[in-house]
Amino acid sequence: MNTFTNSSIFLVLVCTISLSGEALGQTLPLGFPLLQDYLRREQVMGRVPTSPSFNYSPLWLEELYPEADSPFLTDPPSSLIPNLPVLKDTSNFQSSLLPIDYRSRVNTGHPYGWGDGMMLPARGLQTMVSAGVHIKKGNWSFQFYPQMFYAQNLSFPEYPEDAPNPFFQRMNRGVNGVDAPVRHGDTPHFRMGWGQSHIRYNFGSFSAGLSTENMWWGPGQFNALLMSDNAQGFPHLTLQTRKPAKTFMGDFEGQYFVGRLGGSGFTHFSDNAHSNIFEPKNHDLWRYFTGISVSYSPSFLEGFSLGISRTFQVYREDMRSNVRAYFPLFAPLPKEGEGNIENIELREDQNLAGFARWVIPAAKFEFYMEYLRNDHALNWRDVVLNPEHSRAYTLGFSKYLPMPDKNWLGIRGEMTQTQISINNNVRWRGRPNFGLGLYDNNQVRHGLTNRGQILGSGLGISGNLAIMEFSLVKEYRKYELSLERLARDQNFFRLAQSDGVAVLPWVDLGIGVGASERYGRYLLEARAKFIRSFNYHFYNPDLELGNPVPPSLRQSNLHLDFRMAYIL
Repeated sequence: MNTFTNSSIFLVLVCTISLSGEALGQTLPLGFPLLQDYLRREQVMGRVPTSPSFNYSPLWLEELYPEADSPFLTDPPSSLIPNLPVLKDTSNFQSSLLPIDYRSRVNTGHPYGWGDGMMLPARGLQTMVSAGVHIKKGNWSFQFYPQMFYAQNLSFPEYPEDAPNPFFQRMNRGVNGVDAPVRHGDTPHFRMGWGQSHIRYNFGSFSAGLSTENMWWGPGQFNALLMSDNAQGFPHLTLQTRKPAKTFMGDFEGQYFVGRLGGSGFTHFSDNAHSNIFEPKNHDLWRYFTGISVSYSPSFLEGFSLGISRTFQVYREDMRSNVRAYFPLFAPLPKEGEGNIENIELREDQNLAGFARWVIPAAKFEFYMEYLRNDHALNWRDVVLNPEHSRAYTLGFSKYLPMPDKNWLGIRGEMTQTQISINNNVRWRGRPNFGLGLYDNNQVRHGLTNRGQILGSGLGISGNLAIMEFSLVKEYRKYELSLERLARDQNFFRLAQSDGVAVLPWVDLGIGVGASERYGRYLLEARAKFIRSFNYHFYNPDLELGNPVPPSLRQSNLHLDFRMAYIL
């Protein structure tokens, strides 16, 4: 049976995003409701091809699924296919309105959540709206898709006020190497940004141009270690594939970019507490950020993909006329290859990641992994003997089981570990977690961040997450139940505990429900999650009194998330 016969909804999706009979070249923004999750689910269930790899986003649907231009478009009832407005349609010039994308989020107790672009880790109501236009002329593609954002940014306990200085001195190790404020100032936020905009020249399987779009590298579904939509998108020049480049060996996908990162402009605590411990950062400095990622899907192993990524960032003022600083991606992997002095003077930070994904449609199953290491190894001996230094990893899977009435039971699980590994006990002579972390850096003191949020995983400087999701799905419709456990800033906790500070592990336990559905031109997602935090902010003075099982400080939080897109 043709794999697309039972996928009429998939064809409606592609028609919707294409906006007209001609392929216009717009991208599917990260976080857009329903569509990317739906496509990935359809791929795992064998209803659409195992290419692309889903290791890179945003997606170019009209390039990835050319079947949208086939007679299959006549399969769905015509009433389900919106007659989307084309402002002008000639052989050389086309322009169309983009969907209105609305998102709101509420945290009633304290910040929780990640993977939300311009949105902040904040308490209270946040809203974000996107709308725009796409223009195509020949091979040129212009997408103007700005975002407008508002956050109440209400106050909440940012730190234990009764904690002694040693508590904050141990926190200093990570805080001084990353620009990730607990609260972004003490006033509401209202701002506009370029959002998911671009201007590109498209040729063959490739696209080159200028963009402010969020990028996602790697196969993760809930987190990406190196590049995700956890922070606001940054301006960058890019050369990337818009569909797999096919060769006799298999398919290749990837991206090369050069961009600019900025600081948050805020202190770690909004009231500037303990400023004598936390060294101030110069937020007027911007960072040159460049990266490359390549993924390979062999022709002899369907559904399997393997990739590698490398990024560098350096303060612009350190680069001067050093040509090598502009092209660090081609530098040797170990520090000894070019000298320690070169690294120190540049105040440079490297990240190196590897990832893999295997989709097995016959089993309705996928599994994947990503491994990230921060900092250069000293030499190849260090690489071999100490691969877990400043590392993180993600492991995940999806499985779908048939149910009555064409429903499916979906099970998704993912574990992300960003805590420093136990090898630091040896490397730093018995002081656990004293060395370099994953996202913080001694030289580039803003860490791997943009505008005060981590570019990779949104779990904090060193959070460990385990999440399970059970869902009932049918075409677009999805009802879900999720369970998750987040252990916060384990680097700080282990260091403070080893030095005798009165701390207990801060762990958030969450249970959530959600629903997703399409109604005509509306795409809707709604989620509610209850979070119970144990040992909030770690500090517990009862430990100093010798109580064997001291009571934990507990906080509750209701996390609400709603997203809607309207196809004009």
